[in-house]
Amino acid sequence: MNYKLYFPTYFNNVNPINDNIDVCIELPNGKQHTFVVSTPQNLQQLIQIGGKPYLEPCAPFLFVDKLTEENIRLLLDELVENPILLRIYGDDL
Repeated sequence: MNYKLYFPTYFNNVNPINDNIDVCIELPNGKQHTFVVSTPQNLQQLIQIGGKPYLEPCAPFLFVDKLTEENIRLLLDELVENPILLRIYGDDL
């Protein structure tokens, strides 16, 4: 899929196994979307940090097994093909 990918934070400062990162894309029509991509381990850590047996409601996360640019691109390639999911998971800027 044709889109521009941006990482607002420095990607090289991310723990690939236990972290999350904001990801922004711009579609050919000019629409921009922001996503939170996380690892399963990070989700567990966020639950523990919150001190509750659940993660408090927040923006929906997307998950990859390891935070790499390649994995994120593979995920986004599928996501941008589905306009409904694109709206659910990504904030339209």
